[in-house]
Amino acid sequence: MWLIDTTTLELKLVGEPADIEYSYAILSHTWSDEEVSYQDIQNIERASRMKGFGKIVGTCRLASARGLRYAWVDTCCIDKSSSAELSEAINSMFRWYTESAVCVAFLEDLPSHGSFEDYFPSCKWLTRGWTLQELIAPRVVEFYDASWTFRGCKPELNSFLAGVTRIDQSVLSDSQAVFEVPVARRMSWASMRQTTRIEDKAYCLLGIFGVHMPMIYGEGSNAFMRLQEEIVKDNGDLSIFAWVDSPPGLSGVDGWMRQTYRGVFARSPREFAGCHQIRQRIRGVFLNKEFTVTNKGLRIEAALVDVPSDSQDLILNLGVSDQADWSMNDPGGWVGVYLAKTANGYVRSKPYSLFKAAPGTIRYRCDRALLHIQKDLRASESESIEKRFRRAIYLDFSQAPCQIIGIMPLELWDGKRSLFLNLGEGINAYLLLRFWLPNQPNSSFRLLVTFSTMFEPVCAIWTENHPLWDSMLKYMNQAKELSDYVAANYLRMQLESLGTSQLSSADVCKIEHPQSNSVSHIQTRMESHVFEAQPCFRLKLILEHAVLNNAICTEGIIDRDL
Repeated sequence: MWLIDTTTLELKLVGEPADIEYSYAILSHTWSDEEVSYQDIQNIERASRMKGFGKIVGTCRLASARGLRYAWVDTCCIDKSSSAELSEAINSMFRWYTESAVCVAFLEDLPSHGSFEDYFPSCKWLTRGWTLQELIAPRVVEFYDASWTFRGCKPELNSFLAGVTRIDQSVLSDSQAVFEVPVARRMSWASMRQTTRIEDKAYCLLGIFGVHMPMIYGEGSNAFMRLQEEIVKDNGDLSIFAWVDSPPGLSGVDGWMRQTYRGVFARSPREFAGCHQIRQRIRGVFLNKEFTVTNKGLRIEAALVDVPSDSQDLILNLGVSDQADWSMNDPGGWVGVYLAKTANGYVRSKPYSLFKAAPGTIRYRCDRALLHIQKDLRASESESIEKRFRRAIYLDFSQAPCQIIGIMPLELWDGKRSLFLNLGEGINAYLLLRFWLPNQPNSSFRLLVTFSTMFEPVCAIWTENHPLWDSMLKYMNQAKELSDYVAANYLRMQLESLGTSQLSSADVCKIEHPQSNSVSHIQTRMESHVFEAQPCFRLKLILEHAVLNNAICTEGIIDRDL
């Protein structure tokens, strides 16, 4: 760390600034023309002719008056020609501001006349990304106007500063309290701030979230993506996913094309602009959820929530609220994000809004499951997801009440919509079903339904007494990759290997029940269908029970030829 000697204005390299011997003042300001660089200050005479030199002199004068031998100014105390030194400085900056004896905030656009409270809110200093941590980290911040006149200081101004910046007053009083604030609310503090380099929108927040990462100037918006990945490595706060995109009809944030579907991560701090009120759903309780980021996206085990009256998609409860304390007797108040199932995992749907659980809303909790939510989506991927129901297989069991007890491939199954999503040219799928006899809850039988949309839609029914039942069930239960269901017409090849090729667009079977003197007729057929205005297939199942030697008793069957 380079420090400026407040007497000679020469740089001195120190190893551990926390040592009392090197107690220092630190400058916070906004950059302007002719700032003095590390190379410039090597020649004091040349540096003194630059406009930015006055800020160095002013800071050193104030530091010296406090009995401080050293000062730190970001323009000249970092050798930016060294990528290693720049990276170290950015990763250390929050600590450097925290360990300073005093932070001098020079507001070059704050006039000497008028009250501080009237003019401070419009200062450029409040709009810059880097000055956020420069306000939070130091124990003492002294504010000076354009003529270097003292106008007030933190902590005396904490109440006023909290109102202007929306930063928690507890954080302004103690920088370590920042780590107790939900991630989304911390992001909101930076939502309206700007940086010259797009990468700095992420880099200026490292200290706010207590993370470290290498600097890669030139990576653009990927820096903010990396920041979020670093945050979730050590923080289980789901509020990091509580961002909101621009509403329909408006352009996306920071020039991004607005999409119908997004990944789980935000693209800019600006998308957290509405998170100023985010807090833990239960006061004083932080729910530290376990999740990781993999090559398939966010990996998390959760029980999604189904709200039929609100959306066709499911909802992930983030465990936070945007309201004040809710009653312990009220299950509402929590905030969630909408998730849509795709062939490659879940994605964020309705990214321009959050679900907010209102009192009395009817909702159902799904079984806990391991989910993968994609990190980000390109515009072309979003457009492709909008067409994801093309060549899907919708299951219509309205005329054959049953229980689904086995599904393959599970990765393509959308249980909310009762359909298999398509992937590629077509899919091979398997269903293991359980049926009950009328008025006999203890009497049931199983069927295996196999179907494919490879080249042409076909299906087949297998009963438990069929000679190929064990082979088909074994094949269904074998651990296979998703590609085994979508790469080729594996169903037909499997049947041919078993010595049969009985596949067509329809199939029927009969099961006799001697104990009840009855028979069940089941018909299945694959037919063209339209789901949400997209052409697909429908697997229709029709079940009919008949009592032998008596009139046929049907369950909604209208046109079945026995």
